[in-house]
Amino acid sequence: MIIDTHCHLGDEYFEDRDSIIQHFADDNIQGAFVVGTDLDASKRALQVANKYDDCYAIIGLYPEYAERYNKDFESFLIDNLSNPKVVAVGEIGLDFHTEGYNQKLQEEVFAKQIKLADKFNLPLSIHTREAFDRTLAVLKANKQYLHGGVIHCFSGSPEIAKEFIKLGFKLGFGGVCTFKNAKKVVDTLKVIDAKDILLETDAPYLAPTPHRGERNEPKYTNLVLDKIAEIRCQNKEYLEQEILKNTCETFKRYKKY
Repeated sequence: MIIDTHCHLGDEYFEDRDSIIQHFADDNIQGAFVVGTDLDASKRALQVANKYDDCYAIIGLYPEYAERYNKDFESFLIDNLSNPKVVAVGEIGLDFHTEGYNQKLQEEVFAKQIKLADKFNLPLSIHTREAFDRTLAVLKANKQYLHGGVIHCFSGSPEIAKEFIKLGFKLGFGGVCTFKNAKKVVDTLKVIDAKDILLETDAPYLAPTPHRGERNEPKYTNLVLDKIAEIRCQNKEYLEQEILKNTCETFKRYKKY
């Protein structure tokens, strides 16, 4: 079975989340990690994780919201990172896509959350957009605090992939690998080891072909797995087992393997 390691089931787009989660087993989904991006979203992720046995939470502050990092948010993290249903800190990182971004502040908040995750021996779920070099730089500068994790929605080259893997990170692949213009992602998937792959959706965003433009859902990880098996010319059942193993080794609080 499959674990969706990055989705936003706590968001308002999922008023039918009860039905979605109740049908996990029918959809070959063993579990889902519900991700927060700010205080409210992280609280919702926790609520979903605490309500449903098959859901776990990843809580943290998204890089574009770096100005929202304050004592209240830090206290929230400290109060909740010991919760056994919290499997990682995220989604954190760097995003230099939007005009006017504050690189210095983003890097400071990124480093603070890395160090906080270390205090709880937690891995990281990292968002990096148009910022691979600086993301690597911050991670290397804080290498002693790292406990692995995942580079969410990886879209870089094989060369960049190898740098993250050297630091102990897995690479998260979702619907983007099914897009016609995803050459770098396809090239990376062809050369990395199966032990470095995780599955995700980023639901409700980035639905895979043939559902592109629709609401994404955890069940579509099956389509992502199909595509990865096709790209790598590997047996789907073998990959499914390897990726499940990778997930449980990366997110050590997940106990269902």
